[in-house]
Amino acid sequence: MTARTGRSPALPFDRTALDAVSLDVGGVLVVPDHGIVAHALTTAGVAFDRRRFADGHYAAMAAVDRARSRPEDVTDYAHAFAGGVGVDGDQIEEAAVALAAVLAAPIWHQPLAGARAALARLAAAGVRLAVTSNSDGSVADTLARYEILQVGEGRGLVVEHISDSGVVGVHKPDPAIFRATADGLGLAPGRVCHVGDAGGFDADGAAAAGMLAVHVDPLGLCPDAHVHVASLADFVDRLLGPRGTGGD
Repeated sequence: MTARTGRSPALPFDRTALDAVSLDVGGVLVVPDHGIVAHALTTAGVAFDRRRFADGHYAAMAAVDRARSRPEDVTDYAHAFAGGVGVDGDQIEEAAVALAAVLAAPIWHQPLAGARAALARLAAAGVRLAVTSNSDGSVADTLARYEILQVGEGRGLVVEHISDSGVVGVHKPDPAIFRATADGLGLAPGRVCHVGDAGGFDADGAAAAGMLAVHVDPLGLCPDAHVHVASLADFVDRLLGPRGTGGD
């Protein structure tokens, strides 16, 4: 795997091109809780390398893109994650079954480093915030419960709108869910930038809805001509300028 390293290139748009940012949840704000994942694999009796969990997620999402997995079908994700964290080939199937049993919406709550600070920078810069997520209707509750974000006042950061596929009734990459986010913000889709960790579900779906689109791909695994960033923090640095350079 080749990580995206070195000086990040400029985005093909600047702050004046957008009024709001739509955020995917998994791989942008949070990842599956490492403790729950480790417990599931340990209970299944398979050996793994917990140090590789972060890369394992993005390797798994790349596999989802290659396989064009159906929304909310974790089969390809679970197999690729298991392989990405060092599970032996003869135990991949057993590990994937154990992972599939726990990869429900409530497990997605371990914050990614730098994500909260990046969100705060966007808000301080006057960028309006929303969430567009494939889930089961519980994403708003999970994000609020773990004090990550919520609509209105609370212990997390404030966003204006959440589009959860389990509530909206359509899944990414259907452009309708992205249009629901734009409508919830009262904006034309072209004034919204969506940031997600899947080329198909996120970047392609958002672009089809007329949004600006950015793909979080820290390992450099996506071969497509999306706008790629290493993380939400990387995106914010490139949009607003690194801290200490007048971007704040």
